[in-house]
Amino acid sequence: MANNKNCDRISNLPDSLLCHILSFLETKETVATSTLSTRWKPLWTLVTNLDFVDECEWWSSSDEEHSPNQHQDQTDQWNKCYRFAQIISKVWDLRHANPLKQFRLYWRCRCDPIHVYKWLRATIVCHLEELDLNIYPNLAFNLPTNLFNYCKTLVVLKLGGNIVLNPPSSSSSLGFPSLKILHLHSVNYANHDSFLILLSFCPILQDLSMETNVSLFWDPKYLFKIFVPTLKRLHLDMPKILSIPPDDINAPTLEINTPALEYLNFRGYLDEDVLVENLSNLVEAVLHIDDDLIVLGNKITNFLMALSNVKSLTLGSFTTECLCCTSNFDPPIFHNLAFLDFGVGPGEWQQAFLANGATIIGKWNVLPLLLQRAPNLEVLVFDMEKRNCSNVSNKKSSASTLEWLFEEVPICLSLHLTAFHIKGYKGSKDELELVKYILEWARVLKTMTVSFCSLNLEKKFRAFQEISMLPKQSTTCKIAFTD
Repeated sequence: MANNKNCDRISNLPDSLLCHILSFLETKETVATSTLSTRWKPLWTLVTNLDFVDECEWWSSSDEEHSPNQHQDQTDQWNKCYRFAQIISKVWDLRHANPLKQFRLYWRCRCDPIHVYKWLRATIVCHLEELDLNIYPNLAFNLPTNLFNYCKTLVVLKLGGNIVLNPPSSSSSLGFPSLKILHLHSVNYANHDSFLILLSFCPILQDLSMETNVSLFWDPKYLFKIFVPTLKRLHLDMPKILSIPPDDINAPTLEINTPALEYLNFRGYLDEDVLVENLSNLVEAVLHIDDDLIVLGNKITNFLMALSNVKSLTLGSFTTECLCCTSNFDPPIFHNLAFLDFGVGPGEWQQAFLANGATIIGKWNVLPLLLQRAPNLEVLVFDMEKRNCSNVSNKKSSASTLEWLFEEVPICLSLHLTAFHIKGYKGSKDELELVKYILEWARVLKTMTVSFCSLNLEKKFRAFQEISMLPKQSTTCKIAFTD
């Protein structure tokens, strides 16, 4: 009995199962298991993934100026980075060219490109399936050309940092015939057509995530054309450049033509030259436009026209603020739309509109129009969490405004809406009137969720009483209150 209690059952598991368990650990933890016993000593060399993340901290000239021991601190940083490189090289030597499927390297501080070149060349011959490289050398790192020719088994490629993509333009290049997931985070492109060439190397690509490097906006010839017939998920993050006006010809052009796309997430600056088409299979779209220019309202409206088939639509707070400013907002009819997340902008934006002479109608006119154009909507989220809750107005004028805006009850509200969630509830008259209107006309509503925005206990109780006393059209509706 005593022997059974002390029996090491884990060590008796087959090598394949133990290696699978070890694959969920970082490499430094995997190597540490070699000290457990003779049985465990060689196992880490059989694990098919290597995962290295440096522990060095970012170091800048300003840090050196304010550090009391700047010379010693800098020396310690150099020593850490040197040991990091030595450890990885030693691990490569001890693995004895065993098969490798995944290689992940995050090297942020004092990255040595010579070592990175050496390790990448070693991975190319290992039938690698996943490569995750996020490095920041002082000089831009050019990916080895061999990577584009001999990685036929690569399924996942994630690149980030100070990396230059320069795929060969020769048609004889093998490319990535197995690649399904491609993530590009602030990388650089050697030529104006490098991005297009890279996509042409990925005949079965399904997932593309890209954050553009801000330096690209200084070149007038950069074109981002995404013509991928197999693509199903697309995440684009295009940061705003304050130094360049929105109508400047130097902004890059974006074109999206992806007939198989099911998910689109766009965040950032919406340039004039954006062409979105052939999205007949799109299921979910998320738009977070990070710009407050009034002229963007019409651009976003044009963007929405290409998204008319979506089933789920999320509009960020700045996006809806731009739509509120458009001269003639005329959205398409969303026949398939079942879920709408409508963001409301910061309180200071609303105050600015009022200060400029606009009425409160400017804040609410977009939502009724969208509801009118979404006849089959089932779930509505009214998200006010991004605004400044302390600036919420309690003016009484909103009641008549809402009645005027909702001259005709939207079909979705009376026939299909089953769930309504209002986030960031502060108890203003505007909010209470919206809740009242939903409860009054939503005949099949099943759940209403009210999430408070930093309210004290007394105000929460008052809001609870006000909402609970409102009449409900639906006899099955349940109201929940959350923080």
